[in-house]
Amino acid sequence: MRIAILVIGNSRRSNYLNGQNLRYGNGGGSGTDTSSVLVAEYLAKQGHEVVFVTDKMDEPLDTTYKQMGRNYTPGESFYGVKYTNIEFDGIEDKTFDILISMLWFHDYHLLPIKVTKSFIYWSHMQWVYGTQNFIDYAKENNLSIGLVHISNWEEKMNETCFPFIKSHVPNSVKKNIPNPVFDEIINEVKAENHQKQKGKFIFHASWARGGNIAMDAVRQLEIPNKEFHAFDYLMVIHDHKDPFFIRHDGVDKKTLFTHLAQSEYFIYPLYTPYQDVHKDTFSCVVAEALSLGVIVVTYPLGALPENFDGHCAWLTPPPGIDFDEMQKQQLSKDLNGDFKITSNIVEKINEIESNPELKLQLQTSASQYIVDRFNINVVGNMWVELINELTNL
Repeated sequence: MRIAILVIGNSRRSNYLNGQNLRYGNGGGSGTDTSSVLVAEYLAKQGHEVVFVTDKMDEPLDTTYKQMGRNYTPGESFYGVKYTNIEFDGIEDKTFDILISMLWFHDYHLLPIKVTKSFIYWSHMQWVYGTQNFIDYAKENNLSIGLVHISNWEEKMNETCFPFIKSHVPNSVKKNIPNPVFDEIINEVKAENHQKQKGKFIFHASWARGGNIAMDAVRQLEIPNKEFHAFDYLMVIHDHKDPFFIRHDGVDKKTLFTHLAQSEYFIYPLYTPYQDVHKDTFSCVVAEALSLGVIVVTYPLGALPENFDGHCAWLTPPPGIDFDEMQKQQLSKDLNGDFKITSNIVEKINEIESNPELKLQLQTSASQYIVDRFNINVVGNMWVELINELTNL
């Protein structure tokens, strides 16, 4: 079958998004980017013709990258997948059996393609965007609809969506499929046997999800020769004057995973400059950290306790915060800035540092669990089952 996978929100990456740059070519990517590339490659290995569609790079970045010798050719293939832009440049045959979309894209009628069998919405967030738009698109083109949830918590937040879809398009299917981790590169880095660097902290999530709070906590820790390595695929990290702060812009998975393998802690405070409490619907950054022996210090919110219970160093809630109530909310605001607290972070890390057995357990308990549960063969097979079910309705 011919499958188009449409992934937006990637117009400001550190390189053009494809499987090669994401692995080894200084191409930073979000969890959504990474998961989508892995699924695309898996489906291509099963014999499907897969076209991966991204935003066009922002013009200033596009100009800069061309000057650096970084080239982008629409329609070029990497690891069996063709990459193009939203206009499907470089793709001669614009008829597809299946369209997979996600995030906030909704202008399906403007796409220069014809879809003949199925539409799949891959829900990565607490909200399914443009539901009526893709329902109308499916009805106009006589398509079955698939709705993919990435965790039980995310499915709960969107529980009214599938009944609504089903009421309009009866031949619809819902399936819960977790995001895959890049087990290929994880295992490659593991085989290199990197050693943990005492006092090395890492922050490889989007900086807005608590980077400054993590920094504040590390400032207070009395750990000799500590280092704080900050990564951000959006390249919006604020520079700090602290001698232990080391900034990295978007990097590829091999580079990032090597740093993870050498790091001891990932502090993930989950509080944004917009006064939102960030609740991951899956959290690739946590899965990646745990797979390489990094101790994740964070709150049991969103899908984190569902996916990683027993493997993270859970923080106590800020005073007056009710986690049970917060878990029921799609969006939680913290207008008082209660989640800026660092005392619980410092206390948790000091507790771990004073207990070598606990520290070793947190460093080693999750690695094989992550790779076994979220590797691309396990996850990819779920996608194959969904596609077979949808196209046989």
